[in-house]
Amino acid sequence: MDLRSYIKKYNRIIENFFSISLLNSISQIISFFLVPYLVAILGFKTYGAYEFIYRIALYLVMFGTYGFRFSVTRQISINRDNRAEVNRIFNAAIGARLLLSSVAAVIAGVGVFMLMDADDVLMYLFALGIVFGDVFIPVWLFQGMEQMRYMTIVNVVSKIVFAVLVFILIREEGDYIYILILNSCGYIAAGVLSMYIAFRHYGLYFAVPRWSDIVELLKDGWHIFVSNIGMELYRNSNVFLLRVLVGETAVGIYGAVEKLVKAGQSIINALPMAIFPHASRMFNDGDMRDNVAKLHKMLRMSFMLLAVVALVFACSPRLVVWMMPKLDYTVAKYLMWLMSPVIVFGCMNYIAGIVGLVNLGASKLFERNIWIVGVMSVSLMLLFGKEYTYYAAAAVWSIAEILLFVLCAFSIESVKNSKLKRADGTD
Repeated sequence: MDLRSYIKKYNRIIENFFSISLLNSISQIISFFLVPYLVAILGFKTYGAYEFIYRIALYLVMFGTYGFRFSVTRQISINRDNRAEVNRIFNAAIGARLLLSSVAAVIAGVGVFMLMDADDVLMYLFALGIVFGDVFIPVWLFQGMEQMRYMTIVNVVSKIVFAVLVFILIREEGDYIYILILNSCGYIAAGVLSMYIAFRHYGLYFAVPRWSDIVELLKDGWHIFVSNIGMELYRNSNVFLLRVLVGETAVGIYGAVEKLVKAGQSIINALPMAIFPHASRMFNDGDMRDNVAKLHKMLRMSFMLLAVVALVFACSPRLVVWMMPKLDYTVAKYLMWLMSPVIVFGCMNYIAGIVGLVNLGASKLFERNIWIVGVMSVSLMLLFGKEYTYYAAAAVWSIAEILLFVLCAFSIESVKNSKLKRADGTD
């Protein structure tokens, strides 16, 4: 196959890869400038207070997103040539997300009002714009249609609006309480633009969804949702446990470096995100041996590229300290060394778990693996978090990602062998 034919065959995957890569590169650039600026203005303790409420908002977004980013993406991908069916799925997903987000916001709001001070309550209210703005950012629609350029446009608008407002309006430590308003402005702008694209380019429109359609989506996304909760236990719970066990300063230090790690991860995450819709259709009809062989090839290629990125990151503590002078060099060095495996195995887990197990019809196995890792992560933080603070959080995060990959690798082989036995009539 010559280059021109190859590009024509995989033009959507290639376009989506570059769209997501552009988005992630811009996000990375913004993070590299924004996080050091906020740390310099606010200090680690005040930045930690902001980061804590922001993580609550992300938990609410996760609850409202449910498992739709993968389950609805798969449905949109399979039915994308049927506009009426896409519109039905679109409205059912928006309706379900509104319902879930509202319930989550009320429950979390009661806890915030009862347990936190007035400033935290006010910040929580400001952060609700993030939660409900995200409801109207249908990543699953753009991903399922394999037109990720729209997601790139939407997210770049959101991040640029937020960053510009922060640089203009956040000038002293006392301004931290307003950062979440600016976050919300970015999400709301992205939601409005997303709806414009959905209506104008896909011919979709708002309609009251049937309750049965909402229930159907909730059932289909249940195992991914439960997996997402387990994933949050080891990806974001460290921030909450650090605040409880140590305090806001530790949260600020860990959260600042963690954001830079996630920026490094985002460079490569474009590939599995671009592949997922294509894999959904391919795995639906393809031969099991062939599908698993392709999955192994993706994992090998990704590992080589990710290892280089992780090595560069681990060797860059002086750059991070130059960007954030308030961060001690020794602290930066050890945190970056401890977190660098996350860059490799975080993306590998997306490929093995989401692209692999979910598309192979083994969502329950992926869910089980994530919960094993999540419970282990929380347990280790409770044992070592108070004594080793942010070092424990960084180490636990890496251990969790490595263990999850090992479990997913064994699960893929188990699924393959099981299905081959059934196909051969020997089971």
